[in-house]
Amino acid sequence: MNAGMVSAVMTADPITVSTKTPFKDIAELLTGNGISAVGVLDKTGALVGVVSEADLLPHLWEDRRPRWRDRRLARKATACVAKDLMTSPAVTIDAEATLAAAAAEFARTGVRRLFVLRAGKVAGVLSRRDLVAVFTRGDAELEREITDRVRDRLNLGPDRVRVQVRAGVVMVVGRVERRSDIDPVTRLIHELSGVVEVRNRLDYVWNDVA
Repeated sequence: MNAGMVSAVMTADPITVSTKTPFKDIAELLTGNGISAVGVLDKTGALVGVVSEADLLPHLWEDRRPRWRDRRLARKATACVAKDLMTSPAVTIDAEATLAAAAAEFARTGVRRLFVLRAGKVAGVLSRRDLVAVFTRGDAELEREITDRVRDRLNLGPDRVRVQVRAGVVMVVGRVERRSDIDPVTRLIHELSGVVEVRNRLDYVWNDVA
């Protein structure tokens, strides 16, 4: 599994409900499992929406039908089943999408979580915290993975390229044959989760870049 993909950091098999699941059952699922939202599936198993804590709170309003409130929220204040409580459509991302793509989607939509799909079906859920957690990887672990990938994918062993990681910042030193060999090293390292910055100090024997 690619550590830079959504599937590597998502929570697999998230809790879901049907469109007919009652309000109280949803509230119990959220509180009992320590989660903030559940996906809503139709009869075919397709994700049609999400019910979050925010969708349940309108039931606490003193006036269940306030004219000044958004009509959509006002409907939630009297809704009794998932179909009427849910926010739709759900914001989703593919399981094989990169973490960079997930971060961009979080920024674009402002949501707290993305439901993860594989072949159109719910495979997991990804939170913003899941993305932040990738930066807690140990330097030694990250250094080993980078060294192995540079060797295996670019055929550049430690005798040519040396890697050092401190606080997630990757320093790359050494000497490659061609100048055009330098950028692929940087790109390969940037793909890995947990990398904060890449400082490429590679030198080259001859310049093949016009």
